Amino acid sequence: MRSDGEPPLQPGQTGTRAFKEDTGVEPTYRITAQKVDIGTAAEAKALVSNPADAEGKVPAVAYVKYTHVRGATVQEYPRVGDYAEVYADGRRGAKVTGTAGRPKGCADSDEIKNWRNGQSYLLCNTFLIPARARSVKVMWTEIGGKPFVWTF
Repeated sequence: MRSDGEPPLQPGQTGTRAFKEDTGVEPTYRITAQKVDIGTAAEAKALVSNPADAEGKVPAVAYVKYTHVRGATVQEYPRVGDYAEVYADGRRGAKVTGTAGRPKGCADSDEIKNWRNGQSYLLCNTFLIPARARSVKVMWTEIGGKPFVWTF
């Protein structure tokens, strides 16, 4: 899933990439998938409005740290964290939206203002994946870009 034969990254390894934010600035970020927490079937059902949507699934939370390493200050609403996804057995999980899917300790990108060089935020995304998945990966890529892939 990474470009041309490059091995997947291990948890804690970093990738660095310039990313064009919706506001037009294009800072460079160091991106590090730190861990994926796998929850229970009961937790999955609590995350959705229709419990049938979570049948056979568990939540997988990707914890990804983003460090602004150079470029213009991101005045507000950074979207770099929106591009992290969880894959189980090669298939993208179903993203959980809203505050129910954001664990404690994770920043809310809608509340980040004036993100400057040297500052880091832990941004988390929750996905529902099959309860019996054997392989879990985090992939970050911008539209049309080459992905960074971490195996867990």
